Amino acid sequence: MAKFSIERFPAGFFDVSQDLAGELPLDLIDDWTHGDRSREAALRLLSAHLVSGAVVSTDAAGLTSLSRRRSVIEILALLDQPKQIVSECGRAIGGDAIGVWAADNTQMLYRGVEPSRVLSALLETRDRIRHDCEVQVGFCVHTGSFFRLGGGLYGNDADRVERLAEVSTRGGEVIVTDTFLKTLGDGTPFAVAERADLPGGDRAWTVTDGPRMAELRAADGRYPYPYSREFFDELRRLRPPIDAAELRRLHERFAQTRTVVLVEHEREEPDVPEIAVLNDLALSAAMTKVGADLLRETGGTEIKTIGNLGIYTFVDPPAAVAFARRFRALFQAQGVAVRIGIDRGEVLVFDLPAGGEDIAGMPVNVASKIAQDTGQFGRVYLTESVAGLAGATGLERLTVRIAGVDATVLVD
Repeated sequence: MAKFSIERFPAGFFDVSQDLAGELPLDLIDDWTHGDRSREAALRLLSAHLVSGAVVSTDAAGLTSLSRRRSVIEILALLDQPKQIVSECGRAIGGDAIGVWAADNTQMLYRGVEPSRVLSALLETRDRIRHDCEVQVGFCVHTGSFFRLGGGLYGNDADRVERLAEVSTRGGEVIVTDTFLKTLGDGTPFAVAERADLPGGDRAWTVTDGPRMAELRAADGRYPYPYSREFFDELRRLRPPIDAAELRRLHERFAQTRTVVLVEHEREEPDVPEIAVLNDLALSAAMTKVGADLLRETGGTEIKTIGNLGIYTFVDPPAAVAFARRFRALFQAQGVAVRIGIDRGEVLVFDLPAGGEDIAGMPVNVASKIAQDTGQFGRVYLTESVAGLAGATGLERLTVRIAGVDATVLVD
């Protein structure tokens, strides 16, 4: 893990214009990078953004294998159903949707809601998804303190609940952390079984039984979708069995072939969590600035920078590889390592109602898996198709396992 000293970065490295910043809290980043960067300063800057409560993160199961049999639009339609149920049930008990629900993930914050009520609603949500949806999701609920910044949640507690949902839940499973379990108190009506298989000292329990809320009436299910309004309305009309002719029509209107570059910068060491949060935000601003500068030279488009991730698309595969190598070199020169995944295929790119863009498609998922799930910092990972189209030679060949299938990856 990295430990950054902002003093050694060149002047202007973190300065990004508002039109490029998206939801990044630029005033906060500017105050931090131009201030004394002490723990006291970090606490003062973040105090207005501190929230406490229970956070529920979800992750869908089996999407990589499903994508081998279904088109990207069909998968998005299948994902829309559980997302809608999560939103309906969560809002009905006072939950607040966090961020844009991109890909297969959702997140909700519950402040001032009785913990047993949260858990009963989650079990009810899980049951409704089991009954009505082909795609199943895993839930993780954690109680803690979070920094709400730029539409997202930051801090150690935010990292923990997201990591457990994405890495450790199974489809149809509800898990609770030790801190949430304590909030239920003695004599809880919920039955739980500890997950002894979790790495890194994480403690969590699978909820095996407990009271539901069958009487729960659905609230507004219009979650913060990562699409244009036009596409979202079209997607809402697709329900199983999905008509093949309708799918073809939507593909002709919305799909395009692109090379996707996914960049992840290493995270700050959390010795002082508040400083780590602000340093990571500063590096996100730097990622936006560096990406914009390189895109002017290489071509391509930034889709978004969120947390420690940046996603970019290119028509030209050689330009994508050149961008990735130069991006890596610029961050390495400042002592910050990145890992990068590149894949090519059919994607959907959307203009968001609030501004900016988002993306969906198998290349994003593959780029994430070869870089984040199996990759090392300092390396660039290319699928065979990208390496061939880009004319990239002299690369190391690796075999990685993605959703139970061996795949060859070229590594720079």
